[in-house]
Amino acid sequence: MTLVRTLSPICRHPRWHWLLLALLPGLLTLVATARGVAAAAVAAAEGDVAPSALTDWQEPGGPEPQVLVVTLSGKLGTQELARCTRTLREAEDSGARSVVFVLDRDTGAFTEDQEDLQSLFDRVQGTEVETITLVRGRATQGACYLALLTDRTFFERGAQIGEITKPEKDFGDFFAMNPDSAMAQRLDAVKAALKDRLDGRKTKLRPDAIKMAMAMADPRMQLYRAVVRESGLERTRLLEEREIVALQGGGAKVIDQQPLTRPLFVTAAEAEEAGISVGTVDGLEHLARDVLLVDPAVVKELEVNWAEDMIAWLEILSPFLLIGGFLLILVEVKAPGFGLPGILGIAFLGLSMFHSYLVGLAEITEILLFFLGIAALAVEIFLLPGMLIFGAIGFLCLVLSLLLSKQSFIFPSNEIEEAILLGNLINLTVMFVLVVALGMLLWRLLPKVPMFNRLFLPPPKGDSQDRAEPSGLGIATEQLAQLVGRVGRSVTVLRPTGTMDLDGQRYDVVTEGEFHEIGTELRVLYVQGNRVVVGAHQPPPDIQSDSDAAGRVAGGDRGGEAGSAGVAVLLAIVGLALIVAEVFFVSFGVIAILAGASLVGAILVAFQDSVSFGVTMLVVEAIAAPAALFAAFRILPKTPFGRQLILSRPENTSRSSAGDPGLGELLDKTGVTLSDLRPAGFARIDGRKVDVTTRGELIVAGRDVVVIDVSANRVLVAERQ
Repeated sequence: MTLVRTLSPICRHPRWHWLLLALLPGLLTLVATARGVAAAAVAAAEGDVAPSALTDWQEPGGPEPQVLVVTLSGKLGTQELARCTRTLREAEDSGARSVVFVLDRDTGAFTEDQEDLQSLFDRVQGTEVETITLVRGRATQGACYLALLTDRTFFERGAQIGEITKPEKDFGDFFAMNPDSAMAQRLDAVKAALKDRLDGRKTKLRPDAIKMAMAMADPRMQLYRAVVRESGLERTRLLEEREIVALQGGGAKVIDQQPLTRPLFVTAAEAEEAGISVGTVDGLEHLARDVLLVDPAVVKELEVNWAEDMIAWLEILSPFLLIGGFLLILVEVKAPGFGLPGILGIAFLGLSMFHSYLVGLAEITEILLFFLGIAALAVEIFLLPGMLIFGAIGFLCLVLSLLLSKQSFIFPSNEIEEAILLGNLINLTVMFVLVVALGMLLWRLLPKVPMFNRLFLPPPKGDSQDRAEPSGLGIATEQLAQLVGRVGRSVTVLRPTGTMDLDGQRYDVVTEGEFHEIGTELRVLYVQGNRVVVGAHQPPPDIQSDSDAAGRVAGGDRGGEAGSAGVAVLLAIVGLALIVAEVFFVSFGVIAILAGASLVGAILVAFQDSVSFGVTMLVVEAIAAPAALFAAFRILPKTPFGRQLILSRPENTSRSSAGDPGLGELLDKTGVTLSDLRPAGFARIDGRKVDVTTRGELIVAGRDVVVIDVSANRVLVAERQ
């Protein structure tokens, strides 16, 4: 092929550079797994330690570390999160007993990246190594969140944690139609996500500790430390205002109530009392010797390595590296041979994925999937053009790897993860649009720029220009044009290139992507430059005109494929409509399958029309499909049509609303139990027999009770004091 005729002497065969691409994921894996050894070698070169296979926290001849420590202060940025992730990986690989996160001075900031924090939280809760937090100073935001999720938490005297979310509106809240409602929805989502994570802790928290954690996440939540006299006993309880009202309605007496700070901050003594903290220690050595019962000599802390030093600027450059890498790959496709643009493009893409690996968002599987997608696209473009299978697989691999390398989950389980997924989809779509737009611009401009135009392959010349110019096959182009319509047989296997015999003379030919065995009867479809394209011979119903053949020679037109543009657009519209329908109608996946088939069919039909139309349809669907899903979930429910399709929840206009209107009249009335309430049973209230329930306590028959709440058909009672 013309693209690889000017390869360097080292790499004269076109399959060499695709072999290099295939080996690249393995090389990248080797580099990633050997990063600790590289850091040790760098330190050895500087005279710090002797070169060895030991990682940077091991000392030659020293004891094997049992406890690894990460000291954090200030904002939990990418460098700190990368160090936490590396420490957890090292602990898992070395069999360490515990990992201790030391929150030093003021730790946490409002500007922390939620995606990176979610990745760290997932790794902390998913590791088999015991995780411990030692709070030395004031921990807020992500640091406070981390302290609540580790297996055990200890405080030093004077330390405090709190304020997971800031008490004022976020920047994005002001762009909503109702900023107050947007802020409330955001805070509810944070509370729900925190509650799910606390439920997933290996060591469960007490109810008071969970209340404090919720108040740290929601500055609207006011807690009181109340002294309550109930059943003749006085005790101090941590209550919300609605709980105090319910207790007073049940006959309990609130002697004293002191409001806690809002947003909530918890001191060492309060945390230990509520169960957030296991205890108060005098320092890390005290924690190791008297609590963990290990020798302080086996407590080690990882030092910042070369990869974490470079992650700060990698975070800034990551989107530019992705866009620049894809553009350089496009330039390499247009340029002959395999040279600097291809090497730089692969290096840029590898650095971007390496950034995601360092912060814990991507693992080796995502990196391999990414370069597998590039290899599949390379096969589609250079080795098996027109097959579409490798192109579709490569595109899907790229989208999945880029998406998964920006988040620590596959399917979202709460509103925060849904927001992260939506943001990643938007960023990915914008990136693809920029790559396509800038690629088309480079494709047009660079061939016209001096010096750069030497890097690009010249386009094939038409019949109107120098017809007698040699074609590269030793045959004039005008002689090749005379082959159109002639029939011969293949003398080699076509995969898709090979050789065919025409009236005793052999020609190098190529198919449109299909394979043919030796001896297959072939027909020359069209000639483009020095490229003779053939297909399986099928006797035509009529003899085509010379003008039709001439048209195929000049422009490569494929008769019979015109008019499919409307079908492709129709299939795309039907597919998008089915995506919206899948959201609103229960089909057990049938509508989703039909939507996918319709969208894929639209792309296939578009590629049959022309390559440019196929690429355009692919890009349009990549943008339109997520937009249709977003509209289905966010916009349609607010329209009159959407409100008719979706059931709305019943409005609870008052505290005593009930499914039976007569039950609402029983609120605050007294009665007598007719049976033991364990906790449900029967009572006679206001002259009628009512099915009632308690808050969990046992009330025997014949006791006086009072109705403290009516919700739907549930009548909640308490024993009358």
